Amino acid sequence: MSEESESEEFEVIFVAREAVGHLRRLSRDFPHLATQPVRVAIDTWNEEMFQKGELVLVQKQRAKAEQDALEKRAIDLIEENLVDDVLDQLNRESTKEIDYSDLIDMVGKDRYIEALTREAVELKVNAVSSEQAAELWNNCGKPTVGGERWTATGVSVLMGKS
Repeated sequence: MSEESESEEFEVIFVAREAVGHLRRLSRDFPHLATQPVRVAIDTWNEEMFQKGELVLVQKQRAKAEQDALEKRAIDLIEENLVDDVLDQLNRESTKEIDYSDLIDMVGKDRYIEALTREAVELKVNAVSSEQAAELWNNCGKPTVGGERWTATGVSVLMGKS
C-alpha cells in the first residue's frame, strides 16, 4: 500500500466522520426527511467505529513496514549468502514461516538466480557434480528457474556462469 493510498484511507475516515455528523444534525433538525433505516444507521455509527477503522489502518501500516523491513533484510542477506542460509536466518528472525516462494517474492528472481549461481559454483569447487547438485536441490525442494525439477543441464548452466 502506498503512502498516498494510506493517506486517502485516513481521509475517507475523516470525511465519513464529518458526513455522519452532518446527517445527525439534519435528521435531528428535519426528522421527517430521514427514514427509519437511515436514523438507525446514523445512531449506530459512533466514534468507536471510526477509531476501529483508524486502528485497522494503523495495523496495516505496521504490517507493511514490517514486510518492507523483512524484504530489505532478505535482499541484504541474499547478496552475500546461500539461499538456504538466508531462509534459515530469516526464519530465526521472523515470526512467520518463510519458504522458498516467499524468499523469491521478497528478493526477486534475478537475486535468487545470482545466489543459486554462487551456490552452484561453490558445489562445483567442492567436486559436486551437476547431477548430484540437481538431485540435492530437488530433494530439498529448491524451486527451479524454469522447469519443474532441477536437471544436470540446468545446474551446469549455473555452474558455468562464474
